[in-house]
Amino acid sequence: MSIPEEKSNPEVTDVPKEAPNPQASEASGPIAKESIWDIYYPRNVDQDKQAVLVASFPMIIYFWPSMIAFLSCAFLQWAGVSPTALGWVASASLLFNLLVIVTDLNQKKFTIALLTLVVGALLLYITAQKDVAFVGSLGTWIGGFQLTYSTHVYFLIGSFLFVFMGLGCLQPRMDYWRFEPNEFTHYLQPWGRDQSVPRQGSTVTREIPDVLELMLTFGGGTLLVRRENQVVARIEHVPFLGRRMQAIERMLGVTRVRTMD
Repeated sequence: MSIPEEKSNPEVTDVPKEAPNPQASEASGPIAKESIWDIYYPRNVDQDKQAVLVASFPMIIYFWPSMIAFLSCAFLQWAGVSPTALGWVASASLLFNLLVIVTDLNQKKFTIALLTLVVGALLLYITAQKDVAFVGSLGTWIGGFQLTYSTHVYFLIGSFLFVFMGLGCLQPRMDYWRFEPNEFTHYLQPWGRDQSVPRQGSTVTREIPDVLELMLTFGGGTLLVRRENQVVARIEHVPFLGRRMQAIERMLGVTRVRTMD
């Protein structure tokens, strides 16, 4: 279930149909030209700009914790840190990333999962204090795992993730949307304009389908463009979407934010 939240005038539900007033824009200050690098990180969101750039990123961007963990473990193991401890850290980071990919935890599911995890940890602690044989045997069995990787494996996996992430970050540079005051335009480089959506009668909506993805992309999510009650553009896996929505709201005057239940 989606919960709308108006960020400007609560009576306005659509993007305003009137064209922007040039004199008002000049009075508020000069309008800066956007930078292509804003695709990766939106800067100066409180400043008037000619357009706001938004692009969909591949899901490899969610693996930055594993990349950092494996590369760090390679250097730490080379420096003499316990191989078993590093093995647990690297395995836990990879498990977390796989969990992000295969699950979609909205706010309600995330709260339930977090409470279940806390209750399960408390039960394990209580039963361990009571010297329950099964829990003690299970803990001994898990603690006996020798999760070790060679330094070369750490470095190889971390390097693979680094290279694939670099390649993935090139994709938004070639495939992105440009939100302007009068239209929303999709660009496919090097061919140029691919699709154009008029601003009049269109709405811009933010969705947060997964809380874990929201955290890993620093306020990211999915951006939807609707026209005549139909989704004409769905831009997924957008990092820093919260900051981008501030810029879009400033330019368009109204934005709605939703979280998927």
